Amino acid sequence: MRFSLLALSLVAAAIFVPAAGALGGPGGIGVRLVDVPTASRDPLARSYIVGTLAPGTSVRRRVEIRNSTRAPADVVVYPGAAGLRRGNFSFASGRTRNELSAWTSVSRGAVRLQPGTSVFETVTIKVPKSASSGERYAVIWAAVSGPAPAGGGVTLVNRVGVRMYVSVGPGGAPPSSFAIGVLTAERSATGEPLVVANVRNSGRQTLDIGGTLTLSAGPGGLRAGPFPVTLRAALVPGASEQASVRLDRRLPRGPWRAELRLTSGAIERNAVATISFPLVVPAPKAPAASPLIRGGLILIALLAIAALILLLTRRSPSLSHGRTA
Repeated sequence: MRFSLLALSLVAAAIFVPAAGALGGPGGIGVRLVDVPTASRDPLARSYIVGTLAPGTSVRRRVEIRNSTRAPADVVVYPGAAGLRRGNFSFASGRTRNELSAWTSVSRGAVRLQPGTSVFETVTIKVPKSASSGERYAVIWAAVSGPAPAGGGVTLVNRVGVRMYVSVGPGGAPPSSFAIGVLTAERSATGEPLVVANVRNSGRQTLDIGGTLTLSAGPGGLRAGPFPVTLRAALVPGASEQASVRLDRRLPRGPWRAELRLTSGAIERNAVATISFPLVVPAPKAPAASPLIRGGLILIALLAIAALILLLTRRSPSLSHGRTA
């Protein structure tokens, strides 16, 4: 979510924000994906517009826009540019366009919704024959604006949207896969035990990865977990992310049998390792000075003061009791 002086923008599957200019009361403007492909095993497809299209083909999806406020709302619907920055989904301001948003159209650009009503918008994506292969990103926005200030100034715009992940290729979904690196045991700066592993998207589709960590065969046969593991919502092809699970500092050092189980749709990967957490090393204390050292320092200070007094005495001018005519 990004907030600025000009606009409040949210990108989600089904979410409501207060309608700018509404006459008070609860509720807001919401948008959600309606047509979810039943055959898709991609977890992103349950919430967002996801598809693999060949150049020259098209696809249609429907979204529902609802007004749950107590006042009529004028909603503007349009596609906007988006992208991925360091694995995080990000969107452009205003009506900025990119390739995918230029290929996308909506059935109505503006609708007026009465309180408690909703409408369905048809989203059409037409990929040109000259399109190059690769994954593109965009957002279908539903925006409402507050009244313009009489004397001029800033107009508040609220908008909610549905993400779009569209992969362009010669046909057929590109392969999806990911790999888990070696499990290691660490400690945070404050001493909490951590289990860390590097996860890499080794396929050709953006993945939504999550899973659990389980500790077993610990001291005295102890078992702990499962603990949830959540990575960023969009791990792009070729990108890596460190999956880190923070545990209770009271957990014994080990050894433990650690098992990390991660899934993305129908893809499942497991990593197992025997780990032991590092010792908690207390911060070193400054050594206390011995009585002999303290006495030597005092003696040196006294000698320095005496030498200084003697030096000042020798340099003082002699006093004269007579006068010069």
